[in-house]
Amino acid sequence: MRFWGTTRPGPADVMTLGNATCGASAILVVMAYASRPVHELTHTGVRVVVLLLLVGTIFDSLDGRFARGGRGTRLGPMLDSLADAISFGLAPAALLAQVAMRGASPVEQLVTFAGFIVYVSGALLRLADFSSIRAGDPQFTGLPSPMGAVMLLSLALLTTNTLVIAVGMAVVGAMMVSRLVYPLQRGPVVALAGMGWVLGIAGTLGVYDVRIFAAFVLLVVGVVLPALPKLAPRFRPAI
Repeated sequence: MRFWGTTRPGPADVMTLGNATCGASAILVVMAYASRPVHELTHTGVRVVVLLLLVGTIFDSLDGRFARGGRGTRLGPMLDSLADAISFGLAPAALLAQVAMRGASPVEQLVTFAGFIVYVSGALLRLADFSSIRAGDPQFTGLPSPMGAVMLLSLALLTTNTLVIAVGMAVVGAMMVSRLVYPLQRGPVVALAGMGWVLGIAGTLGVYDVRIFAAFVLLVVGVVLPALPKLAPRFRPAI
């Protein structure tokens, strides 16, 4: 008897579900640490979420490679957007909001809520725009949501200041719907991502001071990568 009532997922879809699992697990971690002392949240809780979402970005990269290798299904585009919405939209924003609201005044909580909404809305608009309109573009228009998530996680590793976090969420959310151009994940960008995964996981596990990685990420994603299309003509959109 046939079991699947839905389209049977292929290998690429399994990678996408791995990404979604990491994001959902990260949200559970945020919920679990909500009632714990603030120092446990800002140290252990943040690091566990960072580790989970870094692994999620690896799954997100692999699903595209599997799909391009002919191992995807028609589920792929929609499933990928849904998984990214969990892992790179809601999960990092929930973590940052939880950190920022600890001990915050009513005004600071309101500002944090506004930053949270801007970030999540930006991530959803970015994902919907890409999957429905721009999937075939020769570059990314707007900050890709996985990079936005990594920027937020880096911010969580560097500060617990409520206003800095709130403004950071809003800025990153705005970057995702901006006209900033980012190169596709090819060539040197793939090598840079691989190095980022290794450094990020090692720092999160305590091999070195992870704040070094966090500062590096903010510099590269916020400044270096948006400059690449202007420096390398091959990344420029066709006129």
